[in-house]
Order: sequence, then structure tokens, then C-alpha cells
Amino acid sequence: MQNFGKSNILSELSNGNAELGEAFAMILNDMVVQSGITNPKAESFEFVPKSWRNLADKQDKTLEDIKKLDQDYKDAIFEIAESYLLFMARETKNTTGKIDYQQYESYLLKYRFGRYDIMNKPEYLNKVKEQIKNAFNKISSHGEDSGDNLIDKYDMASFLYALSTKSKRDDNGNFKGFVINGIITPEEYAVSENMLFDKEENLFTIKLKTAYKVLNNLL
Repeated sequence: MQNFGKSNILSELSNGNAELGEAFAMILNDMVVQSGITNPKAESFEFVPKSWRNLADKQDKTLEDIKKLDQDYKDAIFEIAESYLLFMARETKNTTGKIDYQQYESYLLKYRFGRYDIMNKPEYLNKVKEQIKNAFNKISSHGEDSGDNLIDKYDMASFLYALSTKSKRDDNGNFKGFVINGIITPEEYAVSENMLFDKEENLFTIKLKTAYKVLNNLL
């Protein structure tokens, strides 16, 4: 598998194509091994340009600076989400732009679990399919109890936003909210994927709900 390493994909690939989504997919797949633990050889993924990070580090930001950071971040999220969804649609021969469960399962069996011999292990395959179903339910309903059973660009954008959201805590370890920095590390992704595969509501479910509201200006 090609190792794209720590990369700012937005500066390397043109807008609105499945290549961006394919590159992103390969990077995510490389972050974890079969069991879901972190791949020690994987590297982080950064999807905001250096200019965004420089502005984010600026002291005494103006209202315009804050608005620009917010809009540029959302633009970056949607660009990757649309291309990632386009890649998934291409690979599953979907023509609607919205992924249903069977297509999502087919995609993950090939790209997330296809490197391993699971098709000849019925018990393990059933467990994997259960995990995939849990993930689909959470993404397609952006963390809510129910949805339309389809993953569209807003659901996918919420998923990517949630992946890049970090929990902020004080010196005593108390939760103080969420922060974003435009970086997904292998360690963070492994934790997020584990929560995504879990049927129960958890911190990642909350991140999905929050992300959807942020991206749709509902907060």
C-alpha cells in the first residue's frame, strides 16, 4: 500500500475529483491494523494549509480572522468529504451520490478489511459486518437515533469534522469542550474508529451530532 505520509492533500490535488478521496481513503486505511489498533508506521493526515495554521496561531485575532478560519475549515472539510464520497460511489458503482448500507458494507469489506483473510472466517466476518452496520448507522444519521439510511455529503462532512475534533480538558482532566486543528493522527483515528464500530452512544456519537450542527450553522 502506498504511504502518503503526513500530507496537505488540498495543495496537491485538484478540486472536485475522486483522486482526493482515494488518497484520503488510503491514508485512513493505513492508520490501523486488522484489530483496530494503531499502525506504528502510519503518519498523520493534515488537511488545512499552512496559512490556516499560521492564522489560527495568531494572537489577538480579529472577527474577520475568526470568520475566515471557520469558513476555510468548513470548505476544506466539504472538499474532502465530497471527493471521498465520490470515490466510494465510484468503487460501489453508485450513481446517486448517496451511499446506502449495502454499498457502504461492500466498500469497507474491500478497503478496510480486504487486506485480511476474513471471507473464510464466518464468525469473524459476522462480527465485522456488525461493526460496519454500527458505523453506517452512526454516520448516516450523523449521531442521531435515526436518519434516512443514506450517507450524503453532509453526513460524510460531519464524519470528517468529528474525526478532526479533539476533546479539551483542564489541568484536572475535566471536559471543557472541543477544539479543532485540522490534523488526524493514527492514534486518534484508532480511538474514533473503535467508538464508531460500537453500537452504543459514546463520545464520537456526540462529536457527530455537534459536527453536523456546526457545518449546518445550527449552533
